[in-house]
Amino acid sequence: MTDLLQIAGLARSTFYYHCNTTQRDDRQSAMEARIRVIYDEHKGRYGYRRITAALCSSAAEAVNHKCVQRLMQKMGLRALIRTKKRSRRA
Repeated sequence: MTDLLQIAGLARSTFYYHCNTTQRDDRQSAMEARIRVIYDEHKGRYGYRRITAALCSSAAEAVNHKCVQRLMQKMGLRALIRTKKRSRRA
């Protein structure tokens, strides 16, 4: 492998960096699918906090809320926000 990297003119760290990014993309695409399922299941009412809680309770591994928030922003998912009711007293 070192011969191939020398011929290509690449550092060994570059090879491992690209290997790790492809693995990260695979994990993120799986996470996006799970987020989409929960979001659609609850008709878009869940925000990133509740989706994170649902993912953590259902999965064996913990999920960071920042990761869920970033992926939801990337996919364009937003929670439906209910309007507050105002009293009409005069």
